[in-house]
Amino acid sequence: MRRKALLSVRPFHGQMRERGRGRETDARPRSVTPRLRRTLGLLAPLLVLLGVLAVSVVLLGAKGSQSFIDGAVTASVIIPGAIGLSLLYGIRKFANFAHGELMTLGAFVAYFVNVQLEQSIVLGFLTAPLVLAFVGIALEWSIFSKLEGKGPVAALVASIGVSLILQNLVAALWGTDFKVYDVPLADTIPLPGGHRIAPIKGLLTLALGATFVLSVHFLLTRTTLGKAMRATSDNMELARTTGIRARRVILWTWVLSAALAAVAGILIGFSRDIRPTMGFDLLLLVFAAVILGGIGSAYGAMLGGLVIGLATEMSGPYLDWLDTNAGLVHGIAYKPVVAFLIMVLVLLVRPQGILGGKRPAGGTGAVRWLRSRLVSRGGRSAPAGVDHGL
Repeated sequence: MRRKALLSVRPFHGQMRERGRGRETDARPRSVTPRLRRTLGLLAPLLVLLGVLAVSVVLLGAKGSQSFIDGAVTASVIIPGAIGLSLLYGIRKFANFAHGELMTLGAFVAYFVNVQLEQSIVLGFLTAPLVLAFVGIALEWSIFSKLEGKGPVAALVASIGVSLILQNLVAALWGTDFKVYDVPLADTIPLPGGHRIAPIKGLLTLALGATFVLSVHFLLTRTTLGKAMRATSDNMELARTTGIRARRVILWTWVLSAALAAVAGILIGFSRDIRPTMGFDLLLLVFAAVILGGIGSAYGAMLGGLVIGLATEMSGPYLDWLDTNAGLVHGIAYKPVVAFLIMVLVLLVRPQGILGGKRPAGGTGAVRWLRSRLVSRGGRSAPAGVDHGL
């Protein structure tokens, strides 16, 4: 034993023994902890956006800061849809291309209640997520549960088929003409610095977007269902070992994903016309937000949606300047291109996304929760590594 103790001492690697306490202290500088790396990864794009905002204000004045406000409103539309798409990917492990049509269907259900039934838009806002929740359950039961275990490609192709069916169903039921909600039109509200914001398209959208972000955060961190969803996303087999009913978690994930898609569709309807292709048009930005933040991460979807929304609108004044002074034809139409360019640049530096990647077991609250359940049941310990999920 004494020989082993002597061999374990490594004086040339900076280890020192404290006199009188009999313990060793590692004098080497500690590496950055995973939590600190994650925090830095979260703050870096926000700091870049703040820097861009400062430059825009200096160069463009009130027009630059107004584009920041418009970008925040756009982000409030993108984020609910991105969270719903990311939640479903985290559990079912496939990209749901029908998510855009679920947003469209939610917008038209609210239109049906608001305009055709002549009810308040508030009732339409409450009805659409409920109807879409049942649509999500029906899709899981009838189609995607049958494809479980057959790989992500089969489910992805099926979602494309569902997308086409839903798009044509909406066109058959409501036609292809543009529709608008029956909501009172109000003058824009003046803000300090000469800025203005619309009460419904701006303030209400911002308030609802922030409310749903906080609600999803509370769900994932403070409720048993949220912890079960995160645990199932991290490791489904381990979750089943602890007694979590994975099938029930999957159904609840469809409910939340479809309901959030309905919310996103209604918010789109507040800011623009309602039409059968509206969800598909926004789906590219939603996918960009999910991929940028780290696919499968709900918090990554929130951050990615914020970055994409702000980048889309804040690029507008610069593109307008290029249109006027550099001959860029219809420069304002290139706003989505700027958002995708930012996504590509970030992925070149961090291919897994801002908050994506792998973390060791015990590094996530969901895995620690699973391990505590296993210990209380006398089961086996968690595996050495798990995919970072919700």
